[in-house]
Amino acid sequence: MLLACQKYLSDRLTGLLLADGYTTPYRGDDPGRNIFFDELPRDFLKDNDYAVCCLPLIDRSRKFGKLISSIRTAAVEVEGEPTILAKYTRIRRRFTREITFRCLLYGLAGEEIWGSGESIGLAEQFQQGVSDHKLFADADNSAILVEPQEIARPWDSDVEMARKLSRPILAIVRVQFLGGIQKTATTPIIPGVTITPTVS
Repeated sequence: MLLACQKYLSDRLTGLLLADGYTTPYRGDDPGRNIFFDELPRDFLKDNDYAVCCLPLIDRSRKFGKLISSIRTAAVEVEGEPTILAKYTRIRRRFTREITFRCLLYGLAGEEIWGSGESIGLAEQFQQGVSDHKLFADADNSAILVEPQEIARPWDSDVEMARKLSRPILAIVRVQFLGGIQKTATTPIIPGVTITPTVS
């Protein structure tokens, strides 16, 4: 689930655009990769204007043990082949899993991160992209629900103005993922049985 969440975040971040409408400041692939799922490399922001650092803030599992799906498949008869018996496929969620990422979006100017009167900032674009894609599938086809959280400015405007010359502008966006660990069990359905009693 963790890798699926990282791919989801990377897909949303690489789609963000600057005010010109075509420049994508965050790139997910080498060369020029600037989306990280661990700590930023030391002094990375000295040579790069844009970067994103997505760190897992919460990763916990809880026992659940609930039947979430039961599908009955009819028997199939193919000429010349053995009959495929009808079956029940039951999916139980054994655990629920919650993962929350804290995404730090770095940019060159406040207008790019927070937007201005005529353009939407990168932080709001990111939050909107997450809101538009609130459900996706993991590798095992289990559904993961996405809950966008608040956008935070890490300091007040006075401190931000004082730091503009020394470091890029920063926005913090939290994204929560809710999924689970599932178990699938298949049970064949026994076809009708005729009982013929014998009297002795």
